[in-house]
Amino acid sequence: MLRPLLLLTLALVLFAFPSPLFADAPTAHTVAWGETLYSIARTYGLTPQQVADANGISVNGWVYAGQRLTIPVNATAPTPAMTPSGYYVVRAGDTLYSIATRFGMTPSAFAAANWLPADGVIYVGWSLKIPVTAPNASGTRAAPAQTYIVQPGEFLTQIALRYETTVQAITLANNLPNDWLIYPGQRLTIPGAPNGSPSPSVPAATATDIRVDKIPLYRQQQTLTCEEASVAMATRGAVGEARLVAVMPRSDNPFAGIRGRTNSPYFGGLGDYGAYAQAIQKGLNALGVKSEVLYGQRYDVFKKATLDHLRAGHPVIWWHSWRDTYQNPVTVKTLDGATVKLVPYEHAGVIVAANDRGVTYHDPYDATVRFASWADHRRVSAYFDNMALVVP
Repeated sequence: MLRPLLLLTLALVLFAFPSPLFADAPTAHTVAWGETLYSIARTYGLTPQQVADANGISVNGWVYAGQRLTIPVNATAPTPAMTPSGYYVVRAGDTLYSIATRFGMTPSAFAAANWLPADGVIYVGWSLKIPVTAPNASGTRAAPAQTYIVQPGEFLTQIALRYETTVQAITLANNLPNDWLIYPGQRLTIPGAPNGSPSPSVPAATATDIRVDKIPLYRQQQTLTCEEASVAMATRGAVGEARLVAVMPRSDNPFAGIRGRTNSPYFGGLGDYGAYAQAIQKGLNALGVKSEVLYGQRYDVFKKATLDHLRAGHPVIWWHSWRDTYQNPVTVKTLDGATVKLVPYEHAGVIVAANDRGVTYHDPYDATVRFASWADHRRVSAYFDNMALVVP
């Protein structure tokens, strides 16, 4: 009886005090759906060959969801800070400032190269372009790259045509193993893409042009008061930004009030976030101002309601992502027990016109007039389940 008791005691001791993990010990990675040997290697700052050698597989071989791979953290080759094609994969603790400083750039130049605000938040796993500072043969700087998230059913050919570039250019820029294997949710950098797609310039009027006149341009006074600034524009100054902010409720649920600080030093985060249409309506109710929320309808119903309000002379406050960028919404639990969808770079602007091509809106971030195609309008509206607010 003594020997079994001794073995049991030893097992309990080992369970209670697990072996320490050493810095040079390999780690394990369970392959997720859509991952490739190349994407996994880039996540850990390794070459695909290093990961392949550590697992006894061919560098051109397949990996499958659920497969466990050994990641050789003590690889003999130096760990690159950046991929061969000039892209840096964001890691925990990185900021725009820290990455820019590491590569000898100003944060504003680095942000512009990746089509981000200089005070923007970045997220782990994003691929950011490290721009070449030398001018091209014509003496001008190359156009900044843009990030694009692959949608279900898309091919590189479609994406290349959309951004007026080539499949080969996208393949090289993202260090892809081939020109056909991409997957939904994959983040691609489009080299030399224009600032948004389509161009933010206002298109020429068409036969079906609808326009609301005399809506002023106004720039938000705090980092995260785009919604209140949009109300100021939509009401032609009758409800000021500061006045609305003062009466707005506060809540970690953006449907109930302002989530976080309105004067956050960073733009695009999820903690300091902003407010949804229902919360803005609460603030307007406190001021005795009537409003109508559009939310949760099918897109065709939402689009028709938007057009009907524009025809009636009502500008539409529209929830979308900053500069209509591609984002991945996340779901969180709030203190009131609700399950809420948050979108990085949540933003709001005022739609003042529409035609066959899309909508024109006033952007409070920098007091500019911008344009979104109907395809982009549908995509970014879906992030917020088709959300808008009208103050008749």
